[in-house]
Amino acid sequence: MMRLVRLFALTLTALLAACAGTVPTPTLTPVPSSTPTPLATSTPASTPTPTNAEPTPISLQLTPLAGAGAAPPVTMKFPPGWGYAYDTLALVDVDNTLRPIPLAVYRGPVTGGTGTIVLLWGFPNFLAGGLLTLPGTPTPAPDLWSDGLRLFRLALVDAGCNSGTDLQRPYSIGGLAATGTQFAIVDCPESPDTRGWFAGLQVGGLNFVFYMYAEPITAMDSAWNELQAILDTAVFTVPQ
Repeated sequence: MMRLVRLFALTLTALLAACAGTVPTPTLTPVPSSTPTPLATSTPASTPTPTNAEPTPISLQLTPLAGAGAAPPVTMKFPPGWGYAYDTLALVDVDNTLRPIPLAVYRGPVTGGTGTIVLLWGFPNFLAGGLLTLPGTPTPAPDLWSDGLRLFRLALVDAGCNSGTDLQRPYSIGGLAATGTQFAIVDCPESPDTRGWFAGLQVGGLNFVFYMYAEPITAMDSAWNELQAILDTAVFTVPQ
């Protein structure tokens, strides 16, 4: 079963069931914490090393998908057994506009379960020169933290689930500074509990936000390091 991206069904060799229905836009309520504790509570005896092996194409099926997508301008190395899919996700954004957002999904085995990396890219900023910036006002710096939270609620949380996010914190994607936080989604009607983190950054004027998680939820104890090892291999190819 796929976790979090409950807007579509994801298959590796056969179709995996996912939740359906209209996704609401709930009010974000960060989980308060003065001293956030990393989700990774243990380190696996050996972390699978990403290789140059090509991931296997997988399929996405969902009405809001455009049925067409291109590879994002970033490459990553994956351990054996991983798959990928590219498409375009149609979301009703915070300004009540139906907005196409390029989507890439990567999925494969991790210690104790299955790991997933969801990449949304090429979307407008919530603040900087975008949805909430008034004409004639100074353009603030891009806030990928706000963008990551906004898209988390719009695209990754099912109706009926309980979700929470922690405080903002720094991360790294391909050696570049990124910003994000940890999250958890539990008590969903048709899917198991999960947890993970997201990290967003802007490269060459293009926005990216990566969402990492694993199922079952206990797999994140070791999958954290394995998923980060994949992110460390990221190379962005955004034209200058």
